[in-house]
Amino acid sequence: MNAKISIVICLILAGCTPVRDLGYGEIDSSCGPCLIEGEINGKKTYFVLDTGAAVTTLDLGQSHYFGFSFRDADLEICGFNSDVGEMKRVVGIESIKINGRDIITSDTIYGNNMAKLSRYIESCTRKRIGGIIGVPIIKKCGLVIDVMNNKLYTSSR
Repeated sequence: MNAKISIVICLILAGCTPVRDLGYGEIDSSCGPCLIEGEINGKKTYFVLDTGAAVTTLDLGQSHYFGFSFRDADLEICGFNSDVGEMKRVVGIESIKINGRDIITSDTIYGNNMAKLSRYIESCTRKRIGGIIGVPIIKKCGLVIDVMNNKLYTSSR
């Protein structure tokens, strides 16, 4: 009898073991794209989380506001509708944060004119995007996108 009680107590206590808080943020997908709150160089913005984007891109139209500049780059990106956009290399990024956490910026960050996308999202959500977080940073930062529950988790790796 004591053995059964001991086993039950162990099972109950195992369920009470604290789980490491990995942190999460609320995703707004009310307009279609997944938006997450963040910062560029200490200024609040929103980012599109894009699992189809090969690069992370910032809006060149807001470069003065966020305090970065850009240089020519030998890169063109093709969008989903086959439009080709010339990319610029962004310089002067001191920090990019998502959910209050620094994300890795050692990769090259690119820029493009996102005026149309920004206007569309802002008209639908009243949130102004500063950029698109692409797959390389999503993977390096261990970001886990839970679309069903509208949450972005930060993994422990």
